[in-house]
This record gives sequence, C-alpha cells and structure tokens, in this order.
Amino acid sequence: MPTSIPSSGTQRDLRIDFFRGLALLFIFVDHVPDNVVGRFTLRNFGFADAAEVFVLLAGFSAMLAYGRTFEHQGFRAGLGRVFDRVRDIYLWHLALIVICGVGLTLAASYFANTSYANNIGVHVFSSDPVRSTVMAAALVNQPNMLNILPLYIVLLMFWLPVVLWLLPRYPWQALVLSVGLWALANLLDLNLPSQQHAKGWVFNPFAWQLLITIGAVTAHFTLKGPLPVSRLLVVVAAAYLTFSFLYVAPWTQIRGLESWRVFAPDLLGNMNKTYLSPWRLANVVALGYLAMILLSPQSQWLSRAWATGIGRCGRHSLEIFSLGTVLSFAGWVLLSEAGNGIVLQILVSILGIGIMWGTAWALALRGRGSGELAFGQAIRKYFSDRRAQQLQQA
Repeated sequence: MPTSIPSSGTQRDLRIDFFRGLALLFIFVDHVPDNVVGRFTLRNFGFADAAEVFVLLAGFSAMLAYGRTFEHQGFRAGLGRVFDRVRDIYLWHLALIVICGVGLTLAASYFANTSYANNIGVHVFSSDPVRSTVMAAALVNQPNMLNILPLYIVLLMFWLPVVLWLLPRYPWQALVLSVGLWALANLLDLNLPSQQHAKGWVFNPFAWQLLITIGAVTAHFTLKGPLPVSRLLVVVAAAYLTFSFLYVAPWTQIRGLESWRVFAPDLLGNMNKTYLSPWRLANVVALGYLAMILLSPQSQWLSRAWATGIGRCGRHSLEIFSLGTVLSFAGWVLLSEAGNGIVLQILVSILGIGIMWGTAWALALRGRGSGELAFGQAIRKYFSDRRAQQLQQA
C-alpha cells in the first residue's frame, strides 16, 4: 500500500508532477485540430479529459503548497501567498492573449484565412480593440483555448483561500459546501459572463470549484495518513472506468468499426463539460482514487528518464501550459497550410512535445525552485519590494 503524501521538507510526491505533466502533453495534443495523435489521449478512453485531471491536481498541490501557511500563520498570511501566485498566473494569461492574438491575426492576414482569428475569437481585438482589451483584463473576454487560466485565477483568488482555511477545522463541511455550490450551478445555470459565449464561461467556476476542492480535501487527509483502501471502492471505481471506456468506444475511430458499439452514443444524454457533468466528475474521481491507492509517491518507474521528463513538465506547469498553447496554435496553422497529412500530424505532435520537454528540462537545469522564468521572478520581486517599502513607511 502506498505511503501518504510527504509533508513539506520531505520527499516530493512524484505522482503529482508526472500526471500533471502528462495532462499538459495531452492538452497540447488535443488542442491541435484534427490531430490523429489526439485519438490516444485521455478524452477518448472515458468521460473526462486532461482538463479535469489538471484541475483536480491543482487543488491537491495547492493544499501541499499553502495549507500549512493557512493553518499555522493564519488566513492573512496564506492569502498573501495565494495572491502572489494569482498575480503570476494573471500576468502570464495576459501575455498569452497578446502573443496568441497577435500571432493568429498575422497568420490570418498573411494566409488570407480569417478562421485563424475568428475561430479562436481574437478577431474582437481588431473589430473593437478598446472594449475587448478591457474585457480581457476583466477576464470576460476569453478566446477559445485560452480560458482555463481565468478559471484558476478566479478559484485561487475567491474560493481556494476559504477552502484552505476551513480544511484544518471543518474538512467535511468544506466538501459539503463545495458540492452544494456545484449542484446549485447545475440546477440554476449559474455562470459568469463571457464575451465569446452567450451561456458564459466554458469552464464554469461555480461548477469546477468542486474538482479543486476534492483535490485539496484529498491532500489534507493524505497528510495525516494513507487513504483507506476499500475493496468495494476499488471494484466500483474499476467498474465505472470500464463502463466509461465501453461507452466511449474508442475503437469506433478505426475504419470499419464505426458501428461496433456496446451502448447507444446518446444513452446518457449530454455530458456537459461547462457545468462538470456528474459522469465526468465520477470518471476523474475514480481515476484519482485508483492512482492514489495503487501507486506509491516514490515508485521506481517515476524516477526513470522518460517519467522524469514528463514530471518536469508538471513541475513547471504554468510555463509549459503557456508554451503548449502557443505551439498548438502554430501546429494548427502549419497543418492547415502544409496539408493535414497523418505523417505531418505525428511530426507536429512529436516536435511540440519535444519542445515542451526540452523547455522543462532547461527550467529544471537552471534550478529556479518553482521554475519561473525571469519575467515572472522580476514581477514578483517588484511587488515584494513595494510591499516592504509600504510596511516600512507605515
């Protein structure tokens, strides 16, 4: 049976970095349209995809990173640490919008193909630059495939501090509160406004907060000891994952097997991703439970070269996610203009993963702790110095 998650100052839980890195690679591959390699990512083998895994692990790692601060130094100190991270993510998000917006607009102009800008939604910066810029700063303008970082920003700023403060005191109440909010979001269609989508955010924070809460609650209990191993839960989780696999029927993507289904494709209705459908939620929770009880935090295979490379991507998640997003847009343009052949699709995927892998390796080699680039460190130093000056003046 695997040991519990190491506390701060002991060995790092290699599972978190590995699966977060794997999710990032899947997200890159999935974001390249009509990519044959995307047939082998998580979304084709069950109800959930890499986004659910990534958000679940975000809650888990956030508890490990900030939980002790909230518990021992108080809410204000913990809030300060979380806000430092929120600031970094916000600045990276804005930089990503600028880079992708300018790049896709130039591609649309050069290749005379407006879909590069229109399909992603960055054309609004040309048609209404002032309003669109203000809306982007307010997180209302969220171009397609650039909408997951706003989810993190809102959850880390307004939800996670409450959860981290509650966990040492009322862990089950925190989970019940989260489930209640998720249920209300689904019943009442609660969402935040979006410039691109009339129904609101693609990743609805009122619903997706449940995943980050489950991750944080799980980390809280694993710090106290291993998760209980229940044969019944193992059987139920494995049975559900088998059912989801059979329902999705990935083999139907093979020519000649399109109609070979065990279940009708519309049997379960719409598995809404925006509101985190119960089917998707149960899928990622089942995956997480089995991974926690079957894999040790220091499993030998996690130390092998290939696993370490994936783990480095997970350890530097903000930078690698941003890079993967830019690369997915570049891959899209390249495939559209050079011919969307299978060989080229595979080459684009291999090249993109290689660049992400190499960048993560370079970040680790530089030994920058959290792996932040000089840009992020400079911003953090500026605000830290400014805060120190204000304290001295006070």
